This record gives sequence, structure tokens and C-alpha cells, in this order.
Amino acid sequence: MIKPLVSVIIPAYNVEGYIEKTIESVLNQTYRNLEIIVVNDGSTDKTREIAYNILKNSGVNFKIIDQANQGVSVARNVGIENASGDYIKFLDGDDRLPPNSIELLLNKALEKNIGIVFGGQDVITFNGKVIYKYEDMYKYKWETESYKRAIIDFLTGEIYISVNNSLISSKLIKENNIKFTKGAKYGEDNEFLTKVIYYSKSIYYLGITTALLVYRPTSSTKKPTLSTFHNVGSVKRLIKFFKNLSETEIVKVLESYSLPSAYGWSIANLAFNGYPYKKWIKLAKNKHILENVKKMKIPTRKRTRFQKQALILKNIYLTCPSILYVILRISSKYLSSKAGR
Repeated sequence: MIKPLVSVIIPAYNVEGYIEKTIESVLNQTYRNLEIIVVNDGSTDKTREIAYNILKNSGVNFKIIDQANQGVSVARNVGIENASGDYIKFLDGDDRLPPNSIELLLNKALEKNIGIVFGGQDVITFNGKVIYKYEDMYKYKWETESYKRAIIDFLTGEIYISVNNSLISSKLIKENNIKFTKGAKYGEDNEFLTKVIYYSKSIYYLGITTALLVYRPTSSTKKPTLSTFHNVGSVKRLIKFFKNLSETEIVKVLESYSLPSAYGWSIANLAFNGYPYKKWIKLAKNKHILENVKKMKIPTRKRTRFQKQALILKNIYLTCPSILYVILRISSKYLSSKAGR
């Protein structure tokens, strides 16, 4: 039996201190029929050189694609266009995979004959120390036969699916022309994955860790810019997408939870990453943002830790935003100290 080829797509921008361990985690996979595609997104450091030196004698088929800096969405789309595999595994240039990640995900995808399988994603330091595990924040024992239930649980924080902790059918992506939104810096992965789940019509959760996210205080997503509100645009595009499909139940969740949450997350993210206080407090008191956050309805079922935290932060924000700012800044500094890099 011919083993399916898995294309591992690694978008990389100025990750010279991380890319070696990222690629090594792929080369150390127990599943060997791989191709590695590194999309060098206009790096100005030694990212490309390091990637090439590791891969050239690895014995694994690889491509390094150079492009001007256009962002992670375009880099991933370029990776998809150049992928030859039956399945696609995304991995950011500063994150890692446990050694059996691809084998376990692929075996389950083949067994269940489904388009997407995902596992847990733990957050670790550069040296591999666990900061928190998937099950600390999200529902660990989860299964559903319904794509609709899966999408709703994903959108409301019952479960967490990322491009890093999942394995997706290449045919599913290409036949349905699913792409990451060009220029989007936040929310683009959730938008992409929600469409993947919809077109797959089925999904399976593998109850083990399949990805390791390295907490990196200097990551581009940690810079406090108003692009964090790209999350809002992502949700609005999904609302339009599902309205056109007459998926009223999903639209209701997007409007009552996801959209208000996107506003709340965006304002919180700015504070967490050190947006200047005077500018932040003015933004936080913006009537449009406040009114949207007030609309956020947390699911009334047994809540995950993620959902409980979202509710607490919402209430603090609406009561006294200055206190929220202090709490988030302290949390940021604490995580950075734990990361130790």
C-alpha cells in the first residue's frame, strides 16, 4: 500500500532563533513520507540560510520558496499552491510538533475517512517547559458527528483548533478553493478552519497533544497595533459566508458570541501587549466597541476555563477598563518571565 504524502507547510519570517528546532521537529517525525515547504516571507535575518542548511542533507523532499514580505496568509496560500501531498500540515516557523504527531493524525484521518483531524496544542517555552496544556483551557473529552456542532463549539471556545494542531485533506482545501484572507494578520486561521470544517462535514478530535506552540514575547502577533481588529473583519466575512448558505444557527452564534468576542479580544490584546495606556483607554471607551462587547453571550452550558476567563474579563472591562489594562499588563509580564526568552 502506498503511503499518503503529507506536505508540511512552514511560513517563516525572521525566525532565525527558532526555525532550526521547528524543522528538526518535522524531521524527527515517526511518519516519514513527507515533503517540507518553507515559505520564506521576506526574512531579513538568517532564517532562509538556517532552513536550507538543515534540509539539504536531510533526505526529505523539500522546497524553499522566497517571496517579498506579504504576511502569513499569503505565505500559507503559496505553500498550498506548491504542495504535492495528499494531506497538509501547517506549522508556524517558531512552533514544533511532538514526534508522533503526523502519524497519529494521519492514521485517524484514514481510518475515519474525514477531511480534518485535530489534537491538543500545548504552550511551551523555548526550552520545552510547558506553560499550560490544552486540557487546562478547553474541553478535553469531546466528540461530535455534526459539522454544525463542531463549528459552534469551535467558535464559542469549547474546543480549540489551530492550523498547527490539525491535519487537513489537500483535496478538500483545493476543490473548495479555501484560502487564507490576504492581508489579514489576526483571525485568518479561524476563518480558514471554520470553512474547512464546513466543507469536510465531519471532524475528529484526537485526545493527545499534536502541536507545541512556543510562547514568544517578540512575535509579530505580540506587537500592539490596531491590526488586531482584523479579527472583527474575519468574523464579519464568516457571517456573510454562512448567511449565503442559510446556516442560520451558525450565523446566530457568530453574531451573538463571535463578533462581540472579536471586539473584546482585540481590545484586550492591545492592552496585553503594551499599547500606550492613554490611547488604549480612549479606544476602550469607544461607544461602538463597548456596545458590541456588551452583546457577548457566553454559552450557558458547563463552561471551559477559556470561557470563564472571557466572561470575567468582559465584566471587568465593562465595569472598570483601567483595572483590566493593569491585569493584562501584569499577565503579559508574568508569561514573558516564564518563557525566559
